[in-house]
Amino acid sequence: MGVASEFVWMSVGRVVPAKDFPNLLAAFRCVAFARPEARLWIAGEATGQERSRLVHDLREANVGHAEHVRWLGLRRDLAALLDAADGFVLASAWEGMPLVIGEAMAMEKAIVATDVGGVSELLGTAGDLVSPRDAERLGAAMLATMDRPLEDRQRQGKAARARVAELFNMDARADAWEALYRAFC
Repeated sequence: MGVASEFVWMSVGRVVPAKDFPNLLAAFRCVAFARPEARLWIAGEATGQERSRLVHDLREANVGHAEHVRWLGLRRDLAALLDAADGFVLASAWEGMPLVIGEAMAMEKAIVATDVGGVSELLGTAGDLVSPRDAERLGAAMLATMDRPLEDRQRQGKAARARVAELFNMDARADAWEALYRAFC
């Protein structure tokens, strides 16, 4: 993907209003000005009006930083992309329980996400949460993550992986459902 010493943030999601990519791009614009080595990769399917809006927002975000933000479109190699990234960012305005957070946790990524839906339940203390629709705080959390020593980010990533493996694997979920079922029988 043409990066060496850059710090790569990965974001994944369909390009729909719920994912709030304009918020992410506004946050990242501040990040890129403060830390020129920062990069943002966005993977996700976009069609019609949302695609046009994303292209416009990308142009706006890339003013003076053409190499900083890359829209990757629909990808089938997310594990490889996450592996290449240094951190994961989710800027959603609303969510359910986003699978991509669990995937980023399993890949031991430092995570910054908006506190929406089930994100805090999934992430716990294994990442940094900020209020939705607050580009300033999202950007500040991204910068704070970048400023932490690599060892701290790696420790956070390992804690994230341990959390998702322990609490959200198929056996753990089946046991929880069984206990709930037995409580009502």
